Amino acid sequence: MWKRFPEVISFDNTYNTNRFKLPLFQATGQTALTSVYNAAFGLIDNERIEGFQFLVESIRQLAEQHSIRQPDVIITDVDSQMKAALNSQFPTVQQQLCIHHINSNVLLKSKQKWTKSSASKRNSSSGSSDSSDVEISAAPARGRSGSPNRESVHQPATEVIPHDYRGVLTMWKLVVFAETEEAHEQAWASLCKEFDDQRAHFAYRNFGIRVTSGTEASNNNVKSYLLNGMSQLYRLVEAMEDMVRDQERDFIDACAADEVLAAREYLGSSSEYLGELRTTLSSKALGLITIQSRLARKAMPTGRNPFPERLGHCSQDCSISTELGIPCCHTVYLKLASGTPFTKWDVHPRWRLREPSSRDPYRRILDPKIATALRGRPKNTAEIVPARLSYIPNDPIGTQRIAQSVQTTSGSRRRRQGRSCKRKKPEHCFRRKPNGQ
Repeated sequence: MWKRFPEVISFDNTYNTNRFKLPLFQATGQTALTSVYNAAFGLIDNERIEGFQFLVESIRQLAEQHSIRQPDVIITDVDSQMKAALNSQFPTVQQQLCIHHINSNVLLKSKQKWTKSSASKRNSSSGSSDSSDVEISAAPARGRSGSPNRESVHQPATEVIPHDYRGVLTMWKLVVFAETEEAHEQAWASLCKEFDDQRAHFAYRNFGIRVTSGTEASNNNVKSYLLNGMSQLYRLVEAMEDMVRDQERDFIDACAADEVLAAREYLGSSSEYLGELRTTLSSKALGLITIQSRLARKAMPTGRNPFPERLGHCSQDCSISTELGIPCCHTVYLKLASGTPFTKWDVHPRWRLREPSSRDPYRRILDPKIATALRGRPKNTAEIVPARLSYIPNDPIGTQRIAQSVQTTSGSRRRRQGRSCKRKKPEHCFRRKPNGQ
């Protein structure tokens, strides 16, 4: 399954799986049915950069050995050591932080700094503040105190901003240190307009996967195959093999069930625009496309609403196709207006229930085309003569080849006629001789 769904991989550690207290490292992914599969396991004796370096390098070598392409997105937690190891082995892969960990940190920090009353607020303001608060509030304070950077932070820039990474920092300061909401919105709009050609840095395909909850669920799942947290390493390996085997079996059963249920649900006339997608995609992908179709139908004129709000043009701000690999509402609108259905090539192959046979060249050899006509003599069909066999004037070799083929054809025709004549009996053999002769 790793070879079939290699686009998004999640990394995480778990504990209490063996008697040696070695952290268990897991690399997991998600299928078209959003089920979790395990791609690789590893045990390390430390959680420093050298330990993660060994694991990540082993995963890269394992992928190269089995001809598995590199992932498009790697999702991790906020561990800086793991991120450094990933940067060394997968420098071109987009790294993404788990949204759940980010929200947890925001909740924790806000809870620690929350003041319940005005008295506690005065006490906390008189005390020492966090170093991060000092860094954030230092720049606006310096700007108000009359430092030379005030014009560059609080007023529109008069000098030409370079169109490079230094210019991004300059305009980012205008966004962060804006004193009013209007100035903040204006600075952000200017930043997006100036560096609009750099959208590739934050536009990538993660198929809607933003958390490492799949890996954390796998952490609990592997422990269910163990009696306790003091197992031997051999027993831990057996548990991993059993879990991977069960994952593959459950995925095959889930694909068969999803294929039947999804085809039944999208058989109505309202889903005709899906075309062959109804029988090839998973229910998860069909549900995402249905959401886009609802947005497209709202923009189509009806009897109750002959002048609906226009949908607009599909610009770079529409990230549905880039992020999820499905048609956006603008594409669905064009299909509904023209009355043409979708094909399986309009959706990313990841969302298909059945693996395409093009990835396995031996399958086409083992399963040839089924013969359609098994009775009677085969009918010769007209075929186009290849260019290498075509007649070229003033070509003695080509003329000789054509003459030989004509001679062979005429000779075989004479032999067939001769055999047919031998089988016929002469006419006088069937005449009766008169009496006395």
